[in-house]
Amino acid sequence: MSDCLSLKEQAADHLRTALNADDPDTKNFHIRSALQFEECIEATERTEHAQAD
Repeated sequence: MSDCLSLKEQAADHLRTALNADDPDTKNFHIRSALQFEECIEATERTEHAQAD
């Protein structure tokens, strides 16, 4: 679960960076990165739940 926390922190960091960026390409990069981290978080949580069952 600590891995998820780290991923959540990284996703939040990418979103903060996107909000502060002026360049559209930089915003796009960080938003996409945050979305990818969220997908990793969901996959990790699904795996943990499957192992618990």
